[in-house]
Amino acid sequence: MEAGALLPDKLLSRISIAKEELERHSEVRIVSHYDADGISSAGVLCNAMLRAGKRFHATMTKGLTDQLVQEAAEGCELIIFSDMGSSHLDEIEATGCRAIVLDHHAPPRDSEKIVHINPHLADIDGMTSASASAMCMLFAVNLDERNWDLLHLAFAGISGDRQAIRGLSGINQWLFEQGAQRGVVEAVPGSLYRPGRLLDGLYASTDPYLRGVSGSREGARALLEEAGINVDASSRDLDEAQGRKLSSLIALRLVEQGVPAATMEEAVHERYFFPRAGMEAGELASLLNACGRSNNEGMGLALALGDPKALEGARKLRADYVNEVMAGLERIARDGVTAMENIQYFVNENLGLSGILCGVTMQYLGDRDKPTIALSEHDEGVKISSRGTFPLLEQGIDLAVAMRESAAKVGGFGGGHRIAAGATVPKGREDEFLAVLDAMIGEQKKKEA
Repeated sequence: MEAGALLPDKLLSRISIAKEELERHSEVRIVSHYDADGISSAGVLCNAMLRAGKRFHATMTKGLTDQLVQEAAEGCELIIFSDMGSSHLDEIEATGCRAIVLDHHAPPRDSEKIVHINPHLADIDGMTSASASAMCMLFAVNLDERNWDLLHLAFAGISGDRQAIRGLSGINQWLFEQGAQRGVVEAVPGSLYRPGRLLDGLYASTDPYLRGVSGSREGARALLEEAGINVDASSRDLDEAQGRKLSSLIALRLVEQGVPAATMEEAVHERYFFPRAGMEAGELASLLNACGRSNNEGMGLALALGDPKALEGARKLRADYVNEVMAGLERIARDGVTAMENIQYFVNENLGLSGILCGVTMQYLGDRDKPTIALSEHDEGVKISSRGTFPLLEQGIDLAVAMRESAAKVGGFGGGHRIAAGATVPKGREDEFLAVLDAMIGEQKKKEA
């Protein structure tokens, strides 16, 4: 979709059908994912339901299972799945419950039995051009024009799923253009350092991740002193020369780490500020992500619903989460990862950290020529996260397909996006899974070559 483009008719017709479906019911069951995009999606939907006078019951979950689908459908009038559902159409259809799916993961098929809203069905890439929260936002503003005030939640999901790192496109771009016309959102230049107190931002920085600075207050303080900046300064205190000096020092550190220019360019992508919320999308995404990854999804949803106490609580959770992330990254930087022919992997005890650790390792700590895999034991089996890069996609790698098919061969299941996907496999079969995945990634590369 080019700038100023109209939304596809196929997508709008599905949203219109979903609107009619909602109008026939007074109570809604909402089931959403637990990450930033999932909580943002649920936040958009719950706020829209309140405005529409609908009763609702919302649940955030790490993954959709047959049992959860069945339990959610029991006795409900209408169920909405957000940031999940497209890979579980068989199970959802089997319940016989009226259902709407607002997802952005590549679906194996379409459905005629439920209202299935997915950008891929309208030839829009859900990996780069439409987060789940963006899909929920489209639904919300078609319900009520007043719901444009929820756009900060949608952009928290867009930011949380890293869909803005190469610029906005598709539905994300359309939402920005419409929001900017209404004075809801402003684009601001990005930088290699985060807005706010610089010492805290450098300590917590994962994109970019700076060896000896990220996770080290002493290292962050030393970098600021080298730049001639007061250690208590905020980003808004810097003059142009100070900002350039700090950015240059960070860039030099990244070059010394072997970080390519393309990765640095992604790290300084444009940011999106929401005056009414008084916050950038990335800031809100980090708070929601910390809530979800620390098993406090309820606080994340409360924050999305505007509870000021939840904002204070989320900031405390984020501080603890950042410390855990930095400890995990320090361990990986020290111990390294296990390399196979076509993939690299590490074992992580904390399931909630797997995604962020996997992503940072892929970009800043590991071999950028091999997808990064993180394994975590869980009650349901071994949970697996995977991350790639755009250059790897250009080599033919599709992690969504590779994770799904490799997991299926060992009695598990998986899916996601080409650049980031997940899977669950039975305990004791993870080595077999890794071998199958390694071979499949190799075949994908050969096929493209």
